[in-house]
Amino acid sequence: MSSRGTSFRDRIREPEYTGENRCVPCTVLNVALAAALTVASAAFGPVAAAAVLVASLGSIYYRGYLVPGTPELTKRYLPDRVLRLFGKAPEGPRDGWEEAGRSGEVTVTTFEADQSADGVTEVDAGSAAEVSDGSADEAEDRSAEQTEESPADDEPEFETVERIRDQRENAVDPTELLLDIGVVEPTEDGADLVFEEEFADAVESRVSSLERADVRAETLAEMFGVSPDDVAFEDREYPAVTVLRRVRKWPGDGAYLADVAAHLALVERTDRWLDVPAEQRLSILQSLRSFLSSCPVCGGEVAATADTVESCCMAHEVIAIRCEGCGEHVLELEPEKIATPGEDTGITP
Repeated sequence: MSSRGTSFRDRIREPEYTGENRCVPCTVLNVALAAALTVASAAFGPVAAAAVLVASLGSIYYRGYLVPGTPELTKRYLPDRVLRLFGKAPEGPRDGWEEAGRSGEVTVTTFEADQSADGVTEVDAGSAAEVSDGSADEAEDRSAEQTEESPADDEPEFETVERIRDQRENAVDPTELLLDIGVVEPTEDGADLVFEEEFADAVESRVSSLERADVRAETLAEMFGVSPDDVAFEDREYPAVTVLRRVRKWPGDGAYLADVAAHLALVERTDRWLDVPAEQRLSILQSLRSFLSSCPVCGGEVAATADTVESCCMAHEVIAIRCEGCGEHVLELEPEKIATPGEDTGITP
């Protein structure tokens, strides 16, 4: 009897939606539906109500849901803010800043200006992305207001305000700067911009000799404009570092090493690079990845694609520039950050 009971339970159980794979939002929704059905069935008597409750909870326990297709329903109808309460929203692009998310940490810093003011990027399967200036005044104003409300514990308020002022007063025109120092140059027809050959060689040379483990905290600190003590490497499957109280992440080793290599090449090329506000430097480095003609990891061709990022309850698209050979992601962007042709958003190389 026990064997037959176990066999029956095994037949009805769906491991895809139970145990470690159980979806909390789906379970909450289904329990609410079970309660509603129980209340409705009470009109037929307490026995009927008890039977409905037991059957409903049994279905939720063994199958993970009461209503078939619940995971698809939650993807379609539950708002993002509800899913994020349960940690079920997909991570989104692994590119740029994210909140550290540790208990008690203040997550608003001047680097939020960089996250908010990255600008928009035009991506084409046959061309690279624009260079974002990362210096929108409105984003800076929002960051300043937020920082005044809750300055980071390890970054005095006056330093935070100084960083925002530096961003506003010393931001450069990225197109003008990169053309002036010979990082990019117009194509023969003048329609696009590409890496200047010598600079492209310098970046490629550094990328080919670097591994993730080779990158030192001192180099990243110079990139971010902070002290080496303010940089901590995160243990993730993709490159990520905590800078002060925010996490900077990259979609893969190729993107990470490309940023580091471009930074080192720019430092060697001109003293003006380190005079660019740190937040804007990071935006420029991210945009420069789209000028790469080959994969930093395997040397294969790169192209823009639309990828779907999913969790059990949610799915959305990101635009990825990835290697067609090894699949390495060089750049990831939210679709809403993609410019439509004709928008005055910067340069389109």
